[in-house]
Formats: sequence, structure tokens, C-alpha cells
Amino acid sequence: MTTSPVEVVLTDRGSARVQRVLAAVTIAASVASGVWLAFSGQAWWAIILWELGLLVVVFGMLALWTTAAESAEQTEALRAAGRAVLGEVTGKTVFDASDAVMYELTLWIPVPGGGFEDRHRCSRAGCTDVERGGRVTVLLDAATRTWAVIH
Repeated sequence: MTTSPVEVVLTDRGSARVQRVLAAVTIAASVASGVWLAFSGQAWWAIILWELGLLVVVFGMLALWTTAAESAEQTEALRAAGRAVLGEVTGKTVFDASDAVMYELTLWIPVPGGGFEDRHRCSRAGCTDVERGGRVTVLLDAATRTWAVIH
């Protein structure tokens, strides 16, 4: 197997739909705000700054729109073809992400004929409580080497 392992973010169809609706509403509001700003009578430089900020929001929401659908499709494929295995934690690192503490687990995931090592970043209790040498449940499609930690 020469395929590189890929971690899937488990996302159900309902969650993806909610994310897409949120993105669509935010994009519509940003466009409406941009039109209103153009005729607001503010200084030209203030209008440009506001419009640039709204453009960043629109691009962020477009990214959310596409990744939500992609994650849901990957999750569906993994659930259809995958099976649960126990991945061994071979390393654990703490990251302070300013507003939250994240943990990076290095996992050894067994596949027929060997296994592979990959990393999983998380702040959920199921991952933060496990120590080196412990095990976490992983949903694995050995043929495509896609996997996800089941929380």
C-alpha cells in the first residue's frame, strides 16, 4: 500500500447542511452589507476597509460551504467501507492554542500486513485523557488508508 493515510473529520449530513445554511446566510448578509456600505456616505477609505473585511468573510464562508460537503461525503464513504480498530497512542503533545488546549496524539494504526503512524489533534476528553501506550477506537478503511478517531 503506497497510499498516504488521510484523517477524515467525522461529519454527518445534517451537520453539513447546517454549516452550509449558515454559510449561505452569512454570504447573503455580507453582500447586502457591502451594497449598503457603498451608498452609506462614509469616507472612501472607510468603505474600502469595510468592503475588504466583508470580502474576507465571504471567502471564509465559501471555504466552509465546500469543506462541509466534502467532510460529509468522506464520512459516508468511511462508514460504508471502514471497520473499527484500536489505535495505539505512541506519543502525546500538548499545544496551547490561546483559547483552548489541544492535544496531538501520535497513533499507530494497524492494517493487515503492518500498520502506519499518523497524528490526530483534538481537545475532546476522549483524546485528552488517554496516555501514551493507551488505545483509542479508530474507524479505518484499510484499502484507502482513510481513518477517523471515534469520539
